[in-house]
Amino acid sequence: MSTVQFGRITEIITGDLKMSSESLEIEFEIPFDDDPDPNVSEILVYNLSDTTLSKLKKGVQVTMNAGYKEDKGVILSGFISKVASEKGGADRATRVSVIDSQPIDNKKTLKKSFKKGIKGEQLLKELSKVLGLKIAVIKLPKNVVYKKGFSVNGPIVDAMKKIAKDCEASFYISRSNVYIRSIKEGDNTQFILNSDTGLIGSPEYFEEEKDGKVVKGYKVKSLLQYRMNTASIIELQSVFVKGKYRVRKGKHYRRGDAYYTEVEVIA
Repeated sequence: MSTVQFGRITEIITGDLKMSSESLEIEFEIPFDDDPDPNVSEILVYNLSDTTLSKLKKGVQVTMNAGYKEDKGVILSGFISKVASEKGGADRATRVSVIDSQPIDNKKTLKKSFKKGIKGEQLLKELSKVLGLKIAVIKLPKNVVYKKGFSVNGPIVDAMKKIAKDCEASFYISRSNVYIRSIKEGDNTQFILNSDTGLIGSPEYFEEEKDGKVVKGYKVKSLLQYRMNTASIIELQSVFVKGKYRVRKGKHYRRGDAYYTEVEVIA
């Protein structure tokens, strides 16, 4: 499928309210990654009416679609954390901050000992219930057995991070859903990224150490592409780089005429 550069469109949906770039000027920066810490996205909308502005409140759920008239999809699903409106010249800019997450109480603590022989998957499911999290996917590379049991005495999120690491899994939140699975697992988008579908320039090789392991991959820039998100599996085709890669982090953004997606992918 070929990505069409023209007919760019951005939609913001919350409750019965729908805002579109066809009638409003909308800019944004939407970051995403494969860790459980919430990402904060920034949306800038110009010249909103007072009625529309009154519907944008902290805690309200927001979905953003972006792409092109014939091919658009979700790039953000989260909850408003802050709204600030200011006037500059003839335009009034409203900045909406959105947390790309289910509402998580990172400070919520628990003091509890779990039975001997409990497995990692059971622990993660039980702790997620305490936090009120809905797990979209849980697929552990290694379902660790805690022979002596497991004790939580502090922040629940920190305990879940430790258990996921013990089970060699990545624990992250994307588009308001929780995923706990191998860093190599992902969602096969069946999307081929090349110069015809939006690839800009050549992928840039990178290498870094993370958790005692060397991570190798490429930094990639393309025209805005909603299919590329945390854990998306894409096929990369460039002059020097060809193969299937998993997106580990990146951002979608629009500033002026810029309408791009930048990601880091690993094999």
